[in-house]
Amino acid sequence: MTEEFSLHPLFSPEQIQRNESAAAEREGLTMWQLMERAGQAVFRCLRQHYSIPTTVAVLCGPGNNGGDGLVVATIAQQAGYQVRLFAETGAFEKQSLEAALALNLWLENGGEIEPLSAWPEAEADVVVDALFGTGLNSRVRGIYATTIESINARKLPVLAVDIPSGLHGDTGQAMGVAVQATHTISFIGMKRGLYTADARDYCGQLWYADLGLATAIEEEVVPAAWRLESKQLRAWLPKRKEQSHKGLYGHVLVVGGQRGMAGAVRLAGEAALRSGAGKVTVVCEPGQEELVVGVPELMVLGLDTRNEEDAAELERLLTGVDVVAVGPGLGQSDWAQGLWVSVLASSKPMVVDADALNFLAQAQLKRNNWILTPHPGEAATLLDSDNKSIQANRWESAKSLQETYGGTVVLKGSGTLVQDKERVAVCTAGSAALASAGTGDVLTGITAGVWAQAEALGLSQWQVACIGVLVHGLAGECVASSFHTDEKVTRGLCASDLMTHIVRWMNPNEGNTFS
Repeated sequence: MTEEFSLHPLFSPEQIQRNESAAAEREGLTMWQLMERAGQAVFRCLRQHYSIPTTVAVLCGPGNNGGDGLVVATIAQQAGYQVRLFAETGAFEKQSLEAALALNLWLENGGEIEPLSAWPEAEADVVVDALFGTGLNSRVRGIYATTIESINARKLPVLAVDIPSGLHGDTGQAMGVAVQATHTISFIGMKRGLYTADARDYCGQLWYADLGLATAIEEEVVPAAWRLESKQLRAWLPKRKEQSHKGLYGHVLVVGGQRGMAGAVRLAGEAALRSGAGKVTVVCEPGQEELVVGVPELMVLGLDTRNEEDAAELERLLTGVDVVAVGPGLGQSDWAQGLWVSVLASSKPMVVDADALNFLAQAQLKRNNWILTPHPGEAATLLDSDNKSIQANRWESAKSLQETYGGTVVLKGSGTLVQDKERVAVCTAGSAALASAGTGDVLTGITAGVWAQAEALGLSQWQVACIGVLVHGLAGECVASSFHTDEKVTRGLCASDLMTHIVRWMNPNEGNTFS
């Protein structure tokens, strides 16, 4: 069994649409039965969270997503909920056989259809969003845009059918405007667009209903992506043997820390130690050593390769280490350029971040044994693009970065992506509180520290990157939950706050409670 099969598979909407009919036939199900099951799944979520008496507004659009909404409306009305159904005039004129049957059942049960224009003034306690499904690929306009804006403005609980209307099912981009759902009930196979870009601001709590087709889909369709989950760390990070010593777990060299930015290499170096590296050496700009040695376990050298003795010392260091992390606080000076050139001449595995990525963009090199960790702005520089274009399709951006520069690419952001030549994973762990200076340096250090242990743990380069991203995100969640407020905090986190939580998640078999 390959490593991916223990991860959760994700699909593109196009994969589901292309294969659902054949999968249903294989399982002996009709498309109408699938629509019924979809409606029942949404109703179960409704019943679980919102009791009778509750007034439910079901907003239907054209297509089978609207058909699913009609089924929900009928079931909810029969169960005793007060249901009002809204749809644009003519929405049901060109519909599938299944959606037509759903409409007939609603009307036969005494249901009425009110125009979408009446929705903003209608009384309701809960909204069922069945306006658009995963087939949406253009900007939302007209009455539908107005309706979605009204849904969001009223701040009522919202159950989204398959996907929040207006959210692109593959890229996770809001198509101008999108419904901010409280719950999203997705069908057959989880769509990868629910996990990255804008999605986390719109999906609310995600629920999955396979409608009886999960096995058929997974056996026939190669997933478009994999979802990283905390439980995977148990498989990747077994307990160490009692008979251990630091030499088994690698030596990391962190390179960066120009004047004024020495804290970056200190954070990266400590994170490498906290993630389990046997030992860590930091090279910074001469004169900055005192700012780094606050972590006494770090070995610190101030080197300038324009000096022959320093250049020789760095070459000696590079010969003896197992992994190099280059970029935190590096800057773009002549001093920084000299370090970059020296490190690049080494064949050691490298984690490349921050200013080192800017040097890489100028050099346009390709290697297999490096992990690149750009945020969208750095990705734009690497691809001679812009931030908006990178975010418009993060999957394609990560793939382009990997094809251009080789190795493994970690495209940071909400729903960080980990892409190598063959596969891509998405990590939904994390917190908005990680939007703070230095947290990227911590990720670089974690990744380098894990890579230093890769031989002892039997990890591939892609797995190393996945672990780094996952541990970093989970540590961020822990910090955000540690302030004893009713909800996770979203601001005020410092990168150094992550350190003890890195230890927690790097030891997943030591009695952790997993999310």
